[in-house]
Amino acid sequence: MRRPSPDPVLTSVALAGLGLLLARDGLAGGETVPLPEGTIARLGRGESWVRPALSADGTRLAVSSKYGLWLRDGHTGEEIARLQGSADGSRRSLAFSPDGSILAGGGADGSVRFWDVESGGYKDTAEKHRGGVLAMAFSPDGTTLATTGGEDKRIRLWDVETARHEATLAGHRWDVLSVAFSPDGTTLASGSGDGTARLWSVEDGLPTATLEGHGHWVHAVAFSPDGSLLASGTRDGEIRLWDAATGARRTTLPRRGGVYFLAFSPDGATLVGGGGREVRLWDVASGQSGASLQMGNYRILSVTFSPEGRVVVSGGQRHTVGRWDVASGALESVLHFAGEHMGRVRSVAFSPDGKSLASTGDDNAVRLWDVDGRRLRAFLPGHQRRVTSVVFSPDGSLLATGSQDLTVRLWDPASGRHMATLRGPAGRVGSVAFSPDGSLLANGDWHGQILLWSVADRRLKAVLDAYPETVWSVAFAPDGRTLASAHDDDTIRLWDPDTGELRSVLEGGTRGSVAFSPDGRTLANGGWLWDAETGELRTTLEGAATGSVAFSPDGRIYTGGSSPIRLWDAHTWELRSILKGQGDGSVVISVAFSPDGATLASGNSDGTILLWDMSPHLAGPTSVGLSQPLPDRTALLASYPNPFNPETWIPFQLQAPARVRLTIHDVRGARVREIDLGRRPAGWYRASGRAARWDGRGQRGEPLASGVYFARLQAGAIVQMRKMLLLK
Repeated sequence: MRRPSPDPVLTSVALAGLGLLLARDGLAGGETVPLPEGTIARLGRGESWVRPALSADGTRLAVSSKYGLWLRDGHTGEEIARLQGSADGSRRSLAFSPDGSILAGGGADGSVRFWDVESGGYKDTAEKHRGGVLAMAFSPDGTTLATTGGEDKRIRLWDVETARHEATLAGHRWDVLSVAFSPDGTTLASGSGDGTARLWSVEDGLPTATLEGHGHWVHAVAFSPDGSLLASGTRDGEIRLWDAATGARRTTLPRRGGVYFLAFSPDGATLVGGGGREVRLWDVASGQSGASLQMGNYRILSVTFSPEGRVVVSGGQRHTVGRWDVASGALESVLHFAGEHMGRVRSVAFSPDGKSLASTGDDNAVRLWDVDGRRLRAFLPGHQRRVTSVVFSPDGSLLATGSQDLTVRLWDPASGRHMATLRGPAGRVGSVAFSPDGSLLANGDWHGQILLWSVADRRLKAVLDAYPETVWSVAFAPDGRTLASAHDDDTIRLWDPDTGELRSVLEGGTRGSVAFSPDGRTLANGGWLWDAETGELRTTLEGAATGSVAFSPDGRIYTGGSSPIRLWDAHTWELRSILKGQGDGSVVISVAFSPDGATLASGNSDGTILLWDMSPHLAGPTSVGLSQPLPDRTALLASYPNPFNPETWIPFQLQAPARVRLTIHDVRGARVREIDLGRRPAGWYRASGRAARWDGRGQRGEPLASGVYFARLQAGAIVQMRKMLLLK
């Protein structure tokens, strides 16, 4: 009976509870990769361009990154195991034995390793290739493995049972890029950067034919099931069919894109091949091109036919698996392995309570992580192109994402449910930001416009025209009275969000994010710092990145998201610390502080997120004479405005760090609203950007009647109450 194809969205969400539970360092099972100094966790398994290996029946997928090697179920997406001994670097090449019981991996250092798929145990070969292992293939009976090295231009044959080197095949003038055994196991085919394919006798290791005529590197070779044909594919898109017995060319199948893999259907009637974002089917008898198989933005890295030949199964970029119906060419399903970011992690944001972290990569989805549990909590697909920005609303009830598909989406972060899609009149969305009171959402686009949306009714309220310059980033001041934007002409523009008036243009900025300090006095853009009130340039910082920037919640630390990460004193602008743990070659793309300032999240170019311990950097003294002294007691302060309609701010102060909860009660003492602010550091929470906000609504969002209400503050063991008047 045919296995039903799983729904890709439902499967992706289910993955959060199946195979993506993360250990302390963000990796599941097996040995771990040491964390960089100063970090407390790694989320995600890392970007990998290594071609994933599919078992012959398509039920297993092996995926590799520099942090390890994992096995997944090819139908459900469930993570089965992290293989032991895989933390010594990325496997450059992977292959399953014909029966799926053995996985072979070739390392960047030229080593070859065999894993028992069931037990996870492994054994190494005693010898190595010169340079990384580029390709490998098992013999049909699974007893021999052929591998190629990046510098020695040779093919080596290994005994799988003993992991012993048996023979060396030499003759290619350049790197050997592909190998394949004939169905009877007596012949080995190879493709090389020298533009030739060769046939070898497995018994004596001597060449039997050289197939010439390709104008480019031969990246793929494959035998037909009956062994009569050999297909070879090149980087420039040419596919040739050869008589495997005589070496004579039969026909040429042109293709526009490069050919990096080839596979025959079990009956030999159909050939599938290609690479990148398109795979194509050919009728072998006629040479006619058939259906084009595509998987959106995900690059296809390997393919195989299902045993009955009805379905083509692909392993793709970011550990995706696609399934196509051969007869129609229709894409039946795509499994997105949700814990894996594709490419750079471009945006990270903590929820106001610090319990969740949202992140976006070079793909079309958003991920929500449980910060304490170090695990993926939800996977939010839906955007049609790269998601560039993510931000939580001030009260944590909404998550906004901006995308190159020209839309902003609103999500319920608790359930992961899509709430609304905001589509403006212009271009790709580069940045999104909520106003401090949560009533407005701003997004900048690549066509030079800033769109202001009313969050309550999802209406477009205003368009601020900065044409023709691209808007790279937008940010509201803590009091909500100013909106800052960074532009393609290296200027920062300050707007009145109420009137849409352009107040001033600050020269000297960069194409990167903008941020206000928590007290609203400083505006930052990379290494440029301005007085937010006067627009006067205060200083420039050497070594600050042009990308993501962030202030710590207490306003004491500023980071420009560079690699390595640099921390500056936000009052004296002296360099305080350099986080030197980022020494693995990845680059920091985005940064965000947790609400209590104890953790810094960095989104990195290798597809992972690192959580940095900020406590050593918060423990030092602040700058004398410039920092506001800490409160001498914890207190709930008078709300403002009071009376109010429709909203009020509830300020407070903390003598020591504490978990802060606010509850609103009516005159009968009934609890009508809960506001969990999470753990907050000692300090003042008086300005509208830092104080708690109540919109006069109940727990379900319903408007409440006029009357007297009480705000109850619980900060650790301290409980205080104050009266408020809602007057409509």
